Parts: sequence; structure tokens; C-alpha cells
Amino acid sequence: MTMEPAIAEIAERIGAMRDLCGFTCEEMAETLDITAEEYAEYESGKRDFSFTFLYKCADKFGIDMIELLTGENPHLSACTVVRGGNGLPIKRRAGFEYYHLAAAFKNKLSEPFIVIAPYSEGNGDC
Repeated sequence: MTMEPAIAEIAERIGAMRDLCGFTCEEMAETLDITAEEYAEYESGKRDFSFTFLYKCADKFGIDMIELLTGENPHLSACTVVRGGNGLPIKRRAGFEYYHLAAAFKNKLSEPFIVIAPYSEGNGDC
């Protein structure tokens, strides 16, 4: 079983940050509301990450989520311009398109995304 390069790189960053911050797998699992075994699967790259997982990890580490995704530290503090919804593309879930609209902006109050979801016929609860 081969990991997608992005998943492997993100998993490596999460493991490195956990070690650097001095957290145990059990502490991370508790923060994420999952078992230690599930957390170990994420950190080893055997599971793909949800937005919530990445957001909670970044929050626990005291870093921006973009640092986990790209390995780069956001540097803009006054403003950022994203033209025509062309944010940082993030491949997460098959059929969905995610674009982070403030990837280069540090100290964000929120994580602005455009999410394009496939239309599903017969989903009458919307």
C-alpha cells in the first residue's frame, strides 16, 4: 500500500510537531476525540486527514493549519488578495474541490475556504 505523497508529508509534519511540542500520541488522541490507535494510523499516513483533524492538530501545536499542509509559514499580516476564488487548492476528498482563500495570511480569525461539492440527485434534506 503506497501513501499519496501529500498525505505522507503531512503525516510526517504532524509527527514532527507532536515530538517538538512534547505531546504523546495519547494526548493528541484525546484532543482529537479518537483512540490512540486511530491517531497512530493518521500519523503513519495510513488514513487521510479531515479538515477538522488538521485544524485541531494545528490548534494544539499553536501553528497555522497551512504549515501542516504545505510546510511553509504564512507571512502576510495586513491583507491578502485572492482573485476569482483561486485559492490554494487542497486535495482531500474524491469529487470535492477545496480552495483555501487565505493560505499566505497569518493569525487568521477563521479558515476561509471555497468548497465545491458534487451534486447528488435525490438528497432531499437540503
